[in-house]
Amino acid sequence: MNDISINIFEDIKLGKFKITINKDRSIEPQLYLDDVLKSLFNLQDVNSSEKLYKYWKSHVKQDYLKYIDNMFEQKTSDKLVEIEYPWKNNQDEWLYIRLNGQLTDNNSYIEIQGYQQDITSLFSSKYIDEKLYNIRDPYKYKKYCSFYADVYDEIYEIDLESYYLETIFFRKDVNKTVEENGNIFKLIRSHIHPDDRHVLSDVLLSENINKMRLQKNSKCLEFRSKKQLGGYEWVKMYCMLVNFNGKENILLYGYSIEQAKQREAIRKEKEAIVSAIVADHTAVLDVDLKTEQINPLKYTVGDYTSSSNIEQMIYNLVEFYAQKVDEKKIRQFLSVENLRRIALNDTRTYCDIQLKNEVFGYGWLRISAMGSKKLKDRVFLMIKNISGDYMLEILMNEYVSKNCEDLYYINCNTNSFIEFSGKNTNGDNISRQGKDYIADIQRYVDRFVVEDDQAFVRQKMLPIYVLECLENNGFCNLSYGILDNDGDYKRKFVQFQYYDKENNIILLMRSDITASYMLNMEEQRKMRKDAVTDYLTGIYNRFGLEKQINETLDILNEMEDNVSAFILLDLDNFKNVNDMLGHITGDKALKRVANILKRNFRNSDLVARLGGDEFVIFMKNIKDEDIIPNFMKRLLKNLNIEFTDGINTVKIAASIGVALFPKDGKTFDELYKNADKALYSVKNNAKNGCTIYGQNIIYNYH
Repeated sequence: MNDISINIFEDIKLGKFKITINKDRSIEPQLYLDDVLKSLFNLQDVNSSEKLYKYWKSHVKQDYLKYIDNMFEQKTSDKLVEIEYPWKNNQDEWLYIRLNGQLTDNNSYIEIQGYQQDITSLFSSKYIDEKLYNIRDPYKYKKYCSFYADVYDEIYEIDLESYYLETIFFRKDVNKTVEENGNIFKLIRSHIHPDDRHVLSDVLLSENINKMRLQKNSKCLEFRSKKQLGGYEWVKMYCMLVNFNGKENILLYGYSIEQAKQREAIRKEKEAIVSAIVADHTAVLDVDLKTEQINPLKYTVGDYTSSSNIEQMIYNLVEFYAQKVDEKKIRQFLSVENLRRIALNDTRTYCDIQLKNEVFGYGWLRISAMGSKKLKDRVFLMIKNISGDYMLEILMNEYVSKNCEDLYYINCNTNSFIEFSGKNTNGDNISRQGKDYIADIQRYVDRFVVEDDQAFVRQKMLPIYVLECLENNGFCNLSYGILDNDGDYKRKFVQFQYYDKENNIILLMRSDITASYMLNMEEQRKMRKDAVTDYLTGIYNRFGLEKQINETLDILNEMEDNVSAFILLDLDNFKNVNDMLGHITGDKALKRVANILKRNFRNSDLVARLGGDEFVIFMKNIKDEDIIPNFMKRLLKNLNIEFTDGINTVKIAASIGVALFPKDGKTFDELYKNADKALYSVKNNAKNGCTIYGQNIIYNYH
């Protein structure tokens, strides 16, 4: 390389590197740097390639070491790798480094060589208002979060392998959902309202993550989060899958909706008051025109009837109840001058007003004013819901609003339709009218109905099916799920009825049953939560395992010379089973693994599935820990199994980490943490093996 090239590389802070790692670990990992990178990392005086590697890696930000290690798990030779990571220099400043290289996987070693470049200038924080924002990870913030800063209050990342939650950024002037990083399930238990914990934990189930992956959209959640000064507040969170440095994580970003929830509660309260007014019959008010005070003779629900004077009554009617178009009419009719005129002339007159009634679509009130010959300074007001010509209209709207969101008239002979009535403003319904009902239903299904229900809804809402069902059963109903324009899940109930049987004219009534459906699902979820066994495999679930192990450890901690083994098992290549052979085969694979584990361990041992393809076995009272290697080799052999659909074949195996009680831990969390570290070292060494925490030996069944 000539001097001009070197100068250019120095200017852009780009240098060459090579990392070599021997598979048998007989030689320490080695790092080779050119002069540009040695200067960048301030390693001009270090000549040993082993020391270069140790020093370089020791200065990588702790949270990013997993991305470094993940590079060497690539199995294909000549694989291109690219990651970006923070690195701390001698001045205690963070540099941001981009690494591009090519991986070579030989029989005895793995090698990556390529270029590294200082890209710190791309992550300048000069545009960040540090008084307003707390940026915990500037690199990740700039990478995929900076455009959210003005919209959201807080952003987190969840590692899908370790379920570790990391705070990326939050606004200082708002209540933060969590104050510390850590295991997401523990943070859910400590920071989320008990009634809402399932909202976030259910999203982390493998089946729901797969849905997000297939649908390629974000999931909207609402739950109550603990406030820093006590109590809870409502927050709205969106979660989406992101790919970062070759790893798939969940990005969780949200903001407070406490004020919106309060406004909604007030709005519903007012709607309830208006509903009660419309449903009631009459209120009679005695108005003293000298003092302009009101005395309710017959009380009814509503602020206007409990008003202390005429001015307040007018204000309440105009502000909370009447339509805008009737404001002038109300003020004129209830003016003191007009009421005096009615009292003096001993007349009876009325004023009809239309209500602001989101519950019923609309409603009508009649305010009647009556004078008295004997009482010239008094007038009586009677307020009631109107009968006669308006009643049928009111009842129709009341019925529709209470029983359905939308009411459609469908002519099955002409395939035309029109909406009679409806209050749905979310845009997740079929068109208002049209000449091709069948085509519009197909569009509606494709646009809104969840994938699992689409085929079912397409068939059940066809006129030919509906008419046959009405003819045979006298009714035709169905229930299904949709995703509305905000990405929220809603449950709908559709009922068909004859309007004109002879001419094949039917009515379609659609209702929102989300609240009752979610309540039922919550009851079922609580039943599942209370269960201690995994619903798919029949072995212990996480809850059951922790309960059993904690009870067992209480006993074992009081015993002397006792050794037990905490075995953490993760399936290799399981993702390909789901992707290539389908989730049904994936479920069969998990059941088969559970059966293998039950056959290979004693009845006294605890066997559990923590979730996904992660299993735990707790072997109590092992007489001699030296039996573990041979026992694990036999287990690894039994877990080398394959599955096929006749075209594709997928082989799976297992990686196993073992922690020993009591020397590696005396609690569930300590044993899990150290077994996970042992498992990680197996994953980093070609998988399909086992190691014991604190040992450098990888056991294989070969």
